[in-house]
Amino acid sequence: MNEHTSSTPQYNNAKLWQIGLFSLNNAATNLAMFLMMQYAYFTQNVLGLAAVVVGAIATATRIFDGVTDPIIGYFVDKTDGKFGRFRPFMLIGNLIIIGCILAIFHTPLSLSTTGRYIYTTTLYFLYIIGYTCQTICTKAGQAVLTNNPKQRPIFSGFDGTLTQLASMLVPLLITTILANAYSVGEFAPDRGLINPALWRTAARIICGISFVFTLLAIVGISQKDRPEYYQSLQGTHIRFRDYLDIISHNRPIQMLITSAAADKLGQLLMTGVTTYLFANLLLDVTLQGVFSSVVVVPLIALSIGGVFIARRLGLKKTFLIGSWGSLIALAIMFILRPDPNTPWIFLGVYLVQKCIAGMGNAAVIPMIADCTDYETYRSGRFVPSMMGTMFSFVDKIISSASTLIVGIALSSAGVGNTVITPNQPVNERFNLAILICFCIIPIVGHIISLTAMHFYRLGRTEMEGIQAELAKRREKKVDTAEIPAEME
Repeated sequence: MNEHTSSTPQYNNAKLWQIGLFSLNNAATNLAMFLMMQYAYFTQNVLGLAAVVVGAIATATRIFDGVTDPIIGYFVDKTDGKFGRFRPFMLIGNLIIIGCILAIFHTPLSLSTTGRYIYTTTLYFLYIIGYTCQTICTKAGQAVLTNNPKQRPIFSGFDGTLTQLASMLVPLLITTILANAYSVGEFAPDRGLINPALWRTAARIICGISFVFTLLAIVGISQKDRPEYYQSLQGTHIRFRDYLDIISHNRPIQMLITSAAADKLGQLLMTGVTTYLFANLLLDVTLQGVFSSVVVVPLIALSIGGVFIARRLGLKKTFLIGSWGSLIALAIMFILRPDPNTPWIFLGVYLVQKCIAGMGNAAVIPMIADCTDYETYRSGRFVPSMMGTMFSFVDKIISSASTLIVGIALSSAGVGNTVITPNQPVNERFNLAILICFCIIPIVGHIISLTAMHFYRLGRTEMEGIQAELAKRREKKVDTAEIPAEME
C-alpha cells in the first residue's frame, strides 16, 4: 500500500487501464439487463403469455433479487480465497447469467402455456442469482480499485460510455439488424420481432460479448483483488446484523438509496416501453436502432465530459445536473407527444434527455464507494460489498414494480392479452399509457431523487477531508474504538 502523510494523503491509485477494464464488468451485466428488459415483450408476443401475469412474475423475481443482495454481499465481504474476493463471484455470476439467458430465449415452443410460465420463471429466478453475484462486484470492487476522489469520476466516464454503447448495441441488434434480417425471404411469415429465431440469435451474440467483457474485467481488478487492499481498513469482525447499524446511521447511503431507487424505477419503465414507443406510436420500429446509433456519439462525448465536470464539481453536483436536465426534457417530451409524421422533433428532445440523464447516472456507482469510505470513517468497518448490496436491496425492491406497471398499463389499454403488431397504431388509451410510463412516472422519480439529494452531504470537499482523516488513522493505527460516531 502507499505511504500516507498526515497533511496530504497518498491515495491508493489505479492505472487507467485497470479502471477501464474493470468497468467492463458493469458493461457485461448491462448487456444482459438490456436484453432481459425485453423479457415482457418476448414472453407476450413470441411465447403468447399474458402481459399482466408476466409483469407480476417479473416483479416477484426482482423482489427476490433484492432479498438475495444482502445475503450474497455478506459472503463476498467474508471471502478471502486464493483467487481473491471479487473475481470468483464475477466469473460464476456471469456463467449463470449467460446460461439462463440462452435457455430463456430458447424456450421450447412445444411446451404448454403453463409449461412456458414455469420454465421461464424458474430460469428468471436463477438468472437473478447470477446477476446479483456479478453486479455486487462492480459496486464493491471499485472501492478497492482506487480511493482517490479525482480518480473515481474516471470510472464514471468509462462506465457511462460503456453503458451507452450497450444501450445502443442491444436495440440496434434486435430492432434494426436482426429485425430486418428476419423479415425477408424464408423468415417473412414470422414478421421480424415476433420470430423466435431472432431472439435466439440475439441471446447468443449478447451472451458472447458479456462473457468476454467479464474476463477482461477480471484482468482489470486482479492486481487490486488482494487482502492488502480490501482488509487494510478492517478492524472489526463483520456480522450480518451490521446491516441494521449501517442503514440506521449512515445518512449518505440512506439518501443515495432513496434517490437512485426513485430514478431507477423511471428508467426501467422507459426502457420497458421503448419498443412500443417506436413500433406503435412513431410507427417505425427500425427507428429505434437508428436512433440508438445516432445518439451514441453525443452520449459518449457527454460521458467523457462528465468526468471533467465531476472532477471539478464533485459526483453529487454532477448527479444533480443530470437529474434536473432529465426532468425538464421529460416534461417537454410529454407536451410534444410523438408524431410519426415528424418523429425527429420528439426524438431530438429524447436525445438530450438520454445524454444528460446518462451523465448523472454514471456518478451513482462511485458515490456508493464514497458512502463506503464514509462508513469506514464513521464506524471503522470496510464493507464495500455489504454497502453495495444494501443499496441494491432497496433499489430493487422499489424498482421491482416496473414490469408490473407496464403490464397493468397495457391491460388498461385493452391489449394485455393480445399480440401487438409492430408498425401499427393501437388506440389512444394505449398511447397515453405508454407516455405515462415513459414520461410522467420518471418525472415523479426525479422529484423524489432531487429531494433526497438535498440531504446527501458527501460533496467533493467533504470526501477530500474524509480521505485525509482515514489516511491519518492508517498511519497512526488508531483503534476503531476511538473513531468518532458521526461526522458533523
